Amino acid sequence: MRRILRILCWLVMTGCMVGCTSRDFTIEGQIDGVPDKVITVAYIGDSGAVSQQITLSKGNMLKFTGISSDPTLVWLWDSQGQIVAQMVVKNGDRIIVASDGFQLPTLNVKGNDVTEQWMKFRKENQNLINSQEYVAVDKLIEKQITEHPDQLLSTVLLVAEYSQLDDTKKVSSLLQAINAEVRPQRLVSTLEYMIQHKAGQPTMLTGLTMFRQDAGVEELVTRGKCTVLLFWSRGDERLQACVDTMRNVSGYYGRRVVMADILVDTDTAQWYRSTHNTAMPWGHWWAPGGLMDPMLHGLNVERTPMMLVADSTAHVVYWGLSPTDASVTLAHLLPAE
Repeated sequence: MRRILRILCWLVMTGCMVGCTSRDFTIEGQIDGVPDKVITVAYIGDSGAVSQQITLSKGNMLKFTGISSDPTLVWLWDSQGQIVAQMVVKNGDRIIVASDGFQLPTLNVKGNDVTEQWMKFRKENQNLINSQEYVAVDKLIEKQITEHPDQLLSTVLLVAEYSQLDDTKKVSSLLQAINAEVRPQRLVSTLEYMIQHKAGQPTMLTGLTMFRQDAGVEELVTRGKCTVLLFWSRGDERLQACVDTMRNVSGYYGRRVVMADILVDTDTAQWYRSTHNTAMPWGHWWAPGGLMDPMLHGLNVERTPMMLVADSTAHVVYWGLSPTDASVTLAHLLPAE
């Protein structure tokens, strides 16, 4: 999956020391240059999805303790939705973070083999990643899986970096090519869900708790009104047509409709630049896990841009790639006043 690494994070895995037991993992250290001194830590652990905001203490120090008996992805982002760091952890790990706020494309990591290998992959392929040559990056990931099916890195790259997630047949083949002992269930559960539910249209729009621009983690409340959602990623070819439709809907229906766009890409730089203006007068949200974010499980968002229309009882009446069809569907629900 694609990344924006706007802040240099120095992660040093030193093993389990005082304050860290085999029953938990710890992330601690200094993070400079963070707006409002607020960091959000998110992961899927033994108790399910966890999202916690932490205010940095004196000296911009961070300390967080979590519980995950299996390897899991952990995200750290700031109050503006910029990724500070991402790593793979499990109980018994102690991670030391040191960030000076500089904008660099990779993380330096020592001590945790799989995260160190992951950051090495990013560093060696920095030019491809920065140029958005996703097909070329995907080929490197496929080569890694073919040549090293016994490495946890193969699973991490498929889950966190592979871009062709809409081709579930191909993704399923790659996943099965990786040895079972290096496919932790916690890492691959969302990927498996996507594969199993490829063709199914969602029937109900349930509560979504995600990161809202300029507000932090909140629930996207849609109850009692018709809803229009736009799921998008960086580089979507048909994105402008969808945005134009959203503008038309907003201008015509106003407060009769709940509207939001939801970024399902981990690169948040374009999100903040393109949505932080009055020409898009609706809510702007971000699913930190991308297409595999747990909040999107029941919506089957396999590719972008995708539009969803739900009626006032939260029943999904349109789900697809056509902004025109989405607009027509809404017109049937809400005749002109």
